[in-house]
Amino acid sequence: MGWVFRIIVLCLIVGLLLSFLSIDPVGMLNDTWRTVLSIGALLGGVIDWALPYILLGAVVVVPIAVVAAVLRLLRHRS
Repeated sequence: MGWVFRIIVLCLIVGLLLSFLSIDPVGMLNDTWRTVLSIGALLGGVIDWALPYILLGAVVVVPIAVVAAVLRLLRHRS
């Protein structure tokens, strides 16, 4: 029960601090949503940039990995 009181007091302190800084809940929620959307757009840009390089590297790496796996499998069978 003591932790509930601590949470309430902490909420009061943070609320007073945010009010002192003229930050309202609606503005905070809008800014948070815009931040989430910006992060999504940034990740989309990174994927758009990286995907051609990943596919180009896969042309070399995947066949080598397959050959290595087959050789490892043959070595364990003998």
